[in-house]
Amino acid sequence: MFWLHGEDLPAGVGNERFCAMHLVYIAVFLAATVLYAVIYRRLDERRRKTAERIAGSLVFFFGFCEYFITFLVGRFTIYTLPIHVCSLMYMLVPLHAWTGSAREGSFGARLHTFLGAVIFHPGILGAWAALLFPDWLYYPFWNYLSICGFMGHGLVSVYGAGILIRNAEAAEPKKLILHDFLRSAAFLLSGMLIMYFFDKATGTDYWFMAGPGNDSPFAGVYARGGYGAYLTAFLATGTIVTALWYGLRFLLLPRRA
Repeated sequence: MFWLHGEDLPAGVGNERFCAMHLVYIAVFLAATVLYAVIYRRLDERRRKTAERIAGSLVFFFGFCEYFITFLVGRFTIYTLPIHVCSLMYMLVPLHAWTGSAREGSFGARLHTFLGAVIFHPGILGAWAALLFPDWLYYPFWNYLSICGFMGHGLVSVYGAGILIRNAEAAEPKKLILHDFLRSAAFLLSGMLIMYFFDKATGTDYWFMAGPGNDSPFAGVYARGGYGAYLTAFLATGTIVTALWYGLRFLLLPRRA
């Protein structure tokens, strides 16, 4: 059962959303994220970078395992490429972690700043959207895709806590918020445009630009109103959540800002 993928699974082996084990995963990663934030805040710069590299490497490890095992079992196809937003985080998070010591003003430092904005949004929110509404629940919890899915997304959340701490400590937080928003918007808009045409050309559904995923909260909208209603609801919800996420960051600015 550990190695089975997709249509190889027997019927009835999946799980319900918010079942006991699903809630355990959510609670564990919520607690781990808070604990990491508390510890990270107390570390000096050298130890922060070490913590980032450990957490970033673990994100990469579980992401690599997911796709490498998929390749080994013969299921790595155009439909299982690592180009979903969260799959990209499996590569962008460790890259962010290992560019943290780049010389100021260098390409590495600019890349580090850009990646930090992308991990803040959509990385953290995307990870929690996936943890709350996973599209792999039709796999048993001991299947490799379920294990790697929960661990990978949960560790992105854990890593993101360090970025939240650094954002709160920034010398010019208001300016950083504006610049991060522009970087994130550039990433999201270009990515959605690329994936929209890629999905249409290949019949795939990366970034959910062709329709809702399994167990998506937008599945009902799609069923009742079709693709147009789904895409409108999807983009409108994304816009509202983005505004709330950045608004919360602005409201939580320290008084010195």
